[in-house]
Amino acid sequence: MRGVRLRGMGAWVVVATGALVLCVSAFGIVVPRPALPIHVAVTGSRSPAPSYPAESLGSVTVRRDLFRTDRRPAAVPYDPTRGAAPLPDGPPKPQLTLTGVVWGAAPEAVIEGLPTALGPRAVRVGDVVGGVTIKRIEVGLVIAAGFDTTWTMTVREPWK
Repeated sequence: MRGVRLRGMGAWVVVATGALVLCVSAFGIVVPRPALPIHVAVTGSRSPAPSYPAESLGSVTVRRDLFRTDRRPAAVPYDPTRGAAPLPDGPPKPQLTLTGVVWGAAPEAVIEGLPTALGPRAVRVGDVVGGVTIKRIEVGLVIAAGFDTTWTMTVREPWK
């Protein structure tokens, strides 16, 4: 309870100080102050600097290119289409083959052609092998996703 009262008093102090500062800044400089004397030392007869036309600044800027130290044009002319080469293809997409499905409490699938795996590999739902995620395993069907592709694989039957 004591902390709440201290916060309330602090808030009132901030509001009162703000009101005082506002009043002083609004009404404080009503009485003009006397100007300070300025002493100028005269050291001889100097004429003021000659005026110059405003367009001379543009000609100086054009004459001196600030971005080239040798003050010559670029050796290669600007061509906006030169840098517009097509992006190279990404890594090749693997050829996945579903060899079999092991059905049980936690079904597993045997898949050949997974990246970073030599030979067939047994995987479960949610496994990630070389960037390919196993999404769903059903009887005779596996769905995998990766490399901007979704594979729907059925069991390979070499005897057919």
